Amino acid sequence: MTAAQTAPARELSSGLRLDDERFPDAMGWRAKFGVLTPAPNTIVESEFHEMAPRGVINVVNRYYVPNQKVRSDDDWRLIMAHTRQNVANAVDALVQAQMDHLIMGMSSESFMGGVEGSMALRKELKDRAGCDVTVGAEAAERAFEAVGAKRIALLTPYYPVIDQNAVRYFTERGYDVVATEGLKCKSIIHVGSQRADTLIPAVTKLAAAKPDAIVQLGTNLRFARIADEAERWLGLPVFSVGTAIYWTALRKMGINDQFPGFGSLFERH
Repeated sequence: MTAAQTAPARELSSGLRLDDERFPDAMGWRAKFGVLTPAPNTIVESEFHEMAPRGVINVVNRYYVPNQKVRSDDDWRLIMAHTRQNVANAVDALVQAQMDHLIMGMSSESFMGGVEGSMALRKELKDRAGCDVTVGAEAAERAFEAVGAKRIALLTPYYPVIDQNAVRYFTERGYDVVATEGLKCKSIIHVGSQRADTLIPAVTKLAAAKPDAIVQLGTNLRFARIADEAERWLGLPVFSVGTAIYWTALRKMGINDQFPGFGSLFERH
């Protein structure tokens, strides 16, 4: 038995004892992912379920973020403030499920403050969760590394305040951001309503800047299947950040399944 299996139950201040003994999950025997996502996010949970190979399950917890109107940079800053205020409790709840790996299913927070802010977020989440963590900024970078991309373009649902932080992150990491297309969606729910008639023209516009690869940020955009198709008709790598996040988490867990439907990352890397 491992040390984790034999460790005594922890004593809580309330007198409640947590049971640290681990058991193989009947459905998630290969991996049990804890997934954090904002309350109004309707897309990432469903896309992650679609991507999960047999023996991998997602335990999802939503943290409170209001589906407020977004009409300015300040509105997006308020969404980020709600995230910082409420995400810790959501992690604590997922710890009770004995997750093997934590996924942050919200990419915008992972870019705030550039590389320094992103690294601080990853450390904070990892320390609180007691396991490894995957966030959007890191995952997008791993996707670019997989295909050797240095000139990149960004498709986002955001206002400039988030776009600027994403550009800052990638620039600090040595990438050349040649184009950015922000859709300025009116709320998180509005992000989840975007369809091909909006997303295809946006990604086509970015392709005109001749990047090595395109990444879509914002996990509540339903883009994973469109990205898969776009790679064929644009002739270059196109990544959904949700796909990049889930692919990264699987590969960190040593799960190397390859399958179609979610683009070149899952098919060839």
